Amino acid sequence: MAGRQKSDEKRDEILAAAEQEFARREFHQVLMDDVAARAGVGKGTLYRYFPTKEELFLAMVLRGLDESHGEFLRAFDDESASLEMILESSVGHMLSYFRGRGPLLALFQRHEDKLSQADTELWHQRRDEALAAIVGALDRAEKSGRIRDVDTRIAAQMLLGMVRTAVLYPHPEMSPQRMAQEIVSLFLNGVRQQAAPSRRGGLRAVRGARA
Repeated sequence: MAGRQKSDEKRDEILAAAEQEFARREFHQVLMDDVAARAGVGKGTLYRYFPTKEELFLAMVLRGLDESHGEFLRAFDDESASLEMILESSVGHMLSYFRGRGPLLALFQRHEDKLSQADTELWHQRRDEALAAIVGALDRAEKSGRIRDVDTRIAAQMLLGMVRTAVLYPHPEMSPQRMAQEIVSLFLNGVRQQAAPSRRGGLRAVRGARA
């Protein structure tokens, strides 16, 4: 009976195999037989760990999100770094993890309502932690006068929305780091052309200004 006990190592091997299968095909095209074969386990073993394909898929995505979550939060540890550097690092980590995994995120969003209560609570906790990290960085920047007075929670939600859009609609020609720089620049500066300083030390009006 000891050989039939579940192990974390075997579970991880199954999830790694599942990621390769789901990354190659649509959800409905992935067969549990194929996952079992890739993982090198019997179909019965696979079903002991994951009774349904949905449970397997959701566990696979949650495992990946949990691993990338730690990297994301570590970017906020250095409070002496500039806001721009912190955001570029954290966004870059997210984009690096999701590079090539956009379809998996889209599938996860479609099946999110099938999560167990425990997994739903964990997913919400991770989301709240990411939001709180960004809010904290924005709050510090606001207090030091580096950004204007804004609702930092709304701003943080908007930044995460920009990242989600970049994942779902990727630009393969851009590296994750370059895309992170573009997103953070748009987030912090918008798209309006900055007014150039005049020779008298003031700011020229943007309309009609020439370099």
